[in-house]
Amino acid sequence: MRQEAVMELSPQEWEELLQEKDEKLKAALQELADVRRALDKSSIVAITDHRGIILSANDQFCRISKYSRSELIGQDHRLLNSGHHPKAFFKQMWATIGSGQIWRGEIRNRAKDGSMYWVDTTIVPFVDQQGKITRYVSIRSDITDRKNMEEELQRSQEKYRIIAENTSDIISMVDERGDFLYLSPSHRMLWEHEVPNGQIQNLFGWLEEDDREIMDYAIRYVYSTGKGYMAECRIRTERGTPIWTETKLNPILDEAGNVSAVLLVTRDITDRKLSEETIHHLAYHDALTDLPNRRMYIQHVTKEIMQAKRFQSNMAVLFLDMDRFKDINDSFGHDVGDLLLIETARRLQACVEQGDIVARLGGDEFTILLRQIKEQPQAEMVAQRIMAELQKPFDLNGHLMSISCSIGIALFPQDGDQAEDLLKRADTALYSVKSQGRNGYAFFDPTMEAKSLERILMENELRKAIEQEQFHIYYQPKMDIATQQLTGMEALVRWIHPELGVISPGRFIPVAEETGLIVELGEWILREACKQNKKWQDEGHQLKVSVNLSARQIFQKDLVEMVTRILGETGLAPAWLELEITESIFVKMEEATVVLKQLRDAGIQISIDDFGTGYSSFSYIKSLPVDTIKIDASFIRDIHHNQESQAIVKAIVTIADSLQMNVIAEGIELDDQAEALQQNGCVHGQGYLFSKPLATADFEHFLLNR
Repeated sequence: MRQEAVMELSPQEWEELLQEKDEKLKAALQELADVRRALDKSSIVAITDHRGIILSANDQFCRISKYSRSELIGQDHRLLNSGHHPKAFFKQMWATIGSGQIWRGEIRNRAKDGSMYWVDTTIVPFVDQQGKITRYVSIRSDITDRKNMEEELQRSQEKYRIIAENTSDIISMVDERGDFLYLSPSHRMLWEHEVPNGQIQNLFGWLEEDDREIMDYAIRYVYSTGKGYMAECRIRTERGTPIWTETKLNPILDEAGNVSAVLLVTRDITDRKLSEETIHHLAYHDALTDLPNRRMYIQHVTKEIMQAKRFQSNMAVLFLDMDRFKDINDSFGHDVGDLLLIETARRLQACVEQGDIVARLGGDEFTILLRQIKEQPQAEMVAQRIMAELQKPFDLNGHLMSISCSIGIALFPQDGDQAEDLLKRADTALYSVKSQGRNGYAFFDPTMEAKSLERILMENELRKAIEQEQFHIYYQPKMDIATQQLTGMEALVRWIHPELGVISPGRFIPVAEETGLIVELGEWILREACKQNKKWQDEGHQLKVSVNLSARQIFQKDLVEMVTRILGETGLAPAWLELEITESIFVKMEEATVVLKQLRDAGIQISIDDFGTGYSSFSYIKSLPVDTIKIDASFIRDIHHNQESQAIVKAIVTIADSLQMNVIAEGIELDDQAEALQQNGCVHGQGYLFSKPLATADFEHFLLNR
């Protein structure tokens, strides 16, 4: 407004103008008061002169610094110096504000009581009309909680960095293509690769080519499902020899919950895989002769039958055993008998064509598959060749001996179109040869399948024995090999016939299995063993009793209910019962797993009996709910002087330890065997060295003596 216009205003207009300006000034002052009030409530505000001497401090400043206003006024900020920041930090700050510029930063201060706090600080310089700095206004926000969280996070990150860089496992992160986002330094020790800085490589380039598809699937699975995955792959090293690794893959999620990367924890399992390969070979091969065992032989025959059906070709199965082999064992000992079996295996292999299969079923029993024979005389020629070859003298550790053999022959397709049927009918033909005086061969004839009178009588007597309770339970102790401490006992059934005396389990158990009587007999054995163990428990003997279950019992529908019912009736706690199963259950792996898990859930322990004699493989064992592995006596017999047997036992113990399973050796007869078992890590055992199976009264005497 021009001066002339102002002078022309009337008194009333002057009053209105002054009132308007007064209201604007009040509003501006109120706004400044509101800002100051808000600033005081939320921030630390201080005013210093150009030297940094505090001229003014708000309530927030006093509260957080724990100094009163009078203690702050007239002091400089060195009063609050925590010693955390270097001199260069404050030198740079003063250079900035001294040049008239605003400075921003985070400062750690010390309160009056010695506690530390962090403030996010802005310092604004104010200048006069001549451009000289007259004072500084500092506005600070308390960020102590945030800084504490950051420090805690940093400590956590440092802790996990130390773990990642020093663990023997390989910690890494990869993207969807397998490119490394992070790789812990421990890879150098395991893979023997160096990764230069800035040259992180792709995971697939280090994998064996045949295993890349496995890892590719694993990564894609984690990305697509957001779930973890376990993979086993071989890694190439600079040595040229691949190593086996086990990798656990887990998703890393972003804020939106999407998979942004995959975390891999990789460990070297080469030793375990080598042990598993040893066990796998053992599962499919005879330990003494290294020939295929029954399991592998049946698989081969089944495969060849499919081929023969396709091409309409013929085959022959030969079942062979050596005549009076038991006499050789009894006269010269098992070592000579084993040498005879090894040499027999070698001669049998020399009698057949390439592609034909020779297998050992156990004892002195061998079987041979002749592939693609055109007519019966070809099988007859091979049988004659075998008999002639085995009749040549054997020189075994200075002992010269000649043996004969008996051979049964079944032909495909006329005698059967299943592997087990052909083997069974070849065995029937073999039995016919033996009944006629041995040292010969015979082809299967349907009339041979008629049951022998002895078999019929055995079945009838077995039924009567169950009704009349002619059976008795004997107990064989289980011992700690080193301390000779009794750790448990195995319940073994014995048949004492009123007229025939003691009948070997080897004679009546197979009949019971075939007829199904084993189910009724097995329930009686379990009840008697639990009842007796409960009695011993009440007398102060805290021991676990082991009871054998046949494959037929495992697959009976009410097994779990029957076992738990007997435990309830006898009052024996489940923890004091162990059920021993044979490897034959692996034929029906899925069904067996369900039953065994139910038994384990009931608190009952599970043991694999006669481990290594036919079906077992740790690829099966590690997925089964099993507590104990019993090493078969065939591996213990020569462990004190056979390095291969020692290696097999050590491999079993090593893998069992890694799977947190117990190991017990059976058939220990010599002190040297017990010592060799201890040296190879086996703690528990049973056998005649400690005690033969004992009747109940004798076992009670054994308990009292212990």
